[in-house]
Amino acid sequence: MDINYGMEIVRATEISALSAARLQGLGEVDNILNYTREALYKTLNRLQVDGTLKNDRFVGRENTYQIPAKVGKGGPKKDLLAMALEGHNAAAIGRNNAISCAVLAEDGGIQSLPNLSMLKIVVGPEAYGVIDILQPPAINIKRVSRALKKYTESVTVCILDHARHHRLIHEVKETGARIKLISEGEISGCLAAIMGKKVDIFMGYGFAPEGVMVAAAIKCLGGYFEGKIFYENERDKELGRAEGIDDFEKIFRAEDLILSNDVSMAATGVTDGKFLEGVDLTPNGAITHSFIARGQSHTYRKLETRHFFDYKPVY
Repeated sequence: MDINYGMEIVRATEISALSAARLQGLGEVDNILNYTREALYKTLNRLQVDGTLKNDRFVGRENTYQIPAKVGKGGPKKDLLAMALEGHNAAAIGRNNAISCAVLAEDGGIQSLPNLSMLKIVVGPEAYGVIDILQPPAINIKRVSRALKKYTESVTVCILDHARHHRLIHEVKETGARIKLISEGEISGCLAAIMGKKVDIFMGYGFAPEGVMVAAAIKCLGGYFEGKIFYENERDKELGRAEGIDDFEKIFRAEDLILSNDVSMAATGVTDGKFLEGVDLTPNGAITHSFIARGQSHTYRKLETRHFFDYKPVY
């Protein structure tokens, strides 16, 4: 890329985070999601690209602001993946791990996935290739502990605090590993595992579109990811076929979901999380905390930005 698109798309994630911060903790789940999605679209639409939005988890959802499939003012053809507010329920009630994130890749660089559940396991670069999603949690935790040169009891596993994970949580406890439970924000948890920031492994079920975002982060930052989509019935398999998937036992890795190194990613914290701090409101504006990463150079920047609302567009 001649242009560092990460510096372009971070403006959109910052505006999304600022928009969400205005409604944080008010309990207005639909309102905060819609307000943030509209802000994200208006900012992304200023990009000098001919962008195609991929893997929008809320497409077609009733009472939800619909982001058009085509984004940008014209220019090079690009694929876009954008999540205005990952963890919108958490943000609405003031809980942690809500972020706004976006990915921009070359045309055809982002794999479309059905909007289904996906089992994921994610680690950082030091544990590259040692995990196997088909193996029990105990085996993967022991493999990671050896790769990281840690005692098993010093390995930290991040898991979504959902009912379907009760057995997984029990199995992890049996190994002696530490557990960090989060109510929402699997992308934040995965990013923490990739960077080794208080988390060594992310395990468990989440959404397939979020898996593509995690794959983009790994293409930019390193690390290792495996994901397996869960098909409950024939209707789910038809959704997979519509995206070109005919192997319903396929184990997806980062290179299966992000098909090029020509990719940039940006994320901004909304509420404090495992990976990014949230928006800090000041007397005349706010401070946002973001990161920007680029696949071709594997460069990674953390960005603290001070915003003055007198000079910002209000969405």
